[in-house]
Amino acid sequence: MMQTITGDAEKWLSTIEQIQDTLRKAGDETGAKAVGDLLEKAHAQELTIAFCGHFSAGKSSLINSLCGKTVLPSGPVPTSANVVSIRHGRSRALIHPARSAENPEPEIVEASLSELAEYCKNGGAYESVEVWEDIPILSGGGVLLDTPGVDSTDHGHAMATHSALHWADIVFYVMDYNHVQSENNLSFAKSLSDWGKPLYLIINQIDKHRERELSFSRYRNEVESSFHAWQVHYTDILFTSLKEQNHPWNQWEQLTCLIPKLLERKAELLAYSLVSSMHHLVDQHVETVQAAEEEELNVLLKEAGGEEAILRLDIEQKTLQQEDEHWRMLPEQEHKRLRQELDHLLEHAHLTPAELREAAGEYLESRKPGFKTGLWFAGGKTEREKERRLDRLAGMLADQVEGQLLPHVRELLRSWGEGRSLWTAAMEQELDDIRPVMDRQLVEQTVKENALSPEYTLNYCKDLRAVVTADCRRKALALVDRLLAQLAVRVNS
Repeated sequence: MMQTITGDAEKWLSTIEQIQDTLRKAGDETGAKAVGDLLEKAHAQELTIAFCGHFSAGKSSLINSLCGKTVLPSGPVPTSANVVSIRHGRSRALIHPARSAENPEPEIVEASLSELAEYCKNGGAYESVEVWEDIPILSGGGVLLDTPGVDSTDHGHAMATHSALHWADIVFYVMDYNHVQSENNLSFAKSLSDWGKPLYLIINQIDKHRERELSFSRYRNEVESSFHAWQVHYTDILFTSLKEQNHPWNQWEQLTCLIPKLLERKAELLAYSLVSSMHHLVDQHVETVQAAEEEELNVLLKEAGGEEAILRLDIEQKTLQQEDEHWRMLPEQEHKRLRQELDHLLEHAHLTPAELREAAGEYLESRKPGFKTGLWFAGGKTEREKERRLDRLAGMLADQVEGQLLPHVRELLRSWGEGRSLWTAAMEQELDDIRPVMDRQLVEQTVKENALSPEYTLNYCKDLRAVVTADCRRKALALVDRLLAQLAVRVNS
């Protein structure tokens, strides 16, 4: 991944500028400034190695030994929020005074290294220190950062360490031999690991190790297991001692050789660090936005009466939505229900009893070719008999419809309309319009002349019944549609 980023440096710089613009538009000036720092760092082409650790871990002494001379004052630099950067160059120090409301842009003080300790006695007045000295190990464009002790209770120290990690490309976490597996150490190492930058764990003062009490291999295994359990991802662990250079487990020479090797890979490490810092800044921005949204939500929740009130409102809203859906679907559902009840009623209406089937048989017999009645004046008597049989069948059919069908259909429609407060006196008059056609012409037209036979009588009665109920159904549904149209108007209003 590093090689890809290195080859597309200009593309990445353009992307970073776009991210800075996005953060600025989102009102995240802190994030935008941090991105600006990264752009400045990218153009400077310096590989920054940050040293973090506890006050007692010997961090400053370790840095002085790597530089080959005393660059930092002995003991921790007593500033409230300082980060000391060390570069190769003409011997001098730039001291950045702390900003204040009265003096937001204080003048930078230049001093000699011999004066540095004196300035640092009043550490609260200074924000950061830049040091240059003839340090060959950094001649390849390296920068060493000394950060405040991570065990400090000073909020300014924590902010300074965070700033150092923002600038760092490599992190050396220095720990005292006796406190490596403390929860404080493991927790802070985890936070360093989460940045995603190369992390080296340096266990200093290895001369405190007592082989007779615990073998070194077992001690190292226990240390590695502890960091693994905390999901700390590190590049390597180095054991050092400034007190006993010839200690068998001292890896001081490996450490001094490590920095030049890292500087040889400066380009790719810078690019990788740049991307890691960008990911971290974006994640921070997202967390900040989410926290602000959550805070706003809590304020709104409180104004609304708390979670219980919101839950009640949610239940009420769902209930109203269900009721709205019910009323919206009501006309269609009622149409379906009424149609089903009407079909059931029509299907079970007793319209062709035995007497009517007998009259239908006699009528069909009169339609057969050659039908005659009487001997004298047979022609006139035959026609009168045909008319009589036709009238009798039509009358019986009308009686059945009026007695067995229409009252039930009318009661069904009237009951439904009254139940929905839709029924009016005018509707009673419209009930007469659902009377199906059942006259002589219907009786005659239903006959299939080519099917006249004794067995045809039953089918003929079924056909009569089907024609009558279909006409009744059509007219009844027309009235249903008019009623449902009124219901739809009421629902929508």
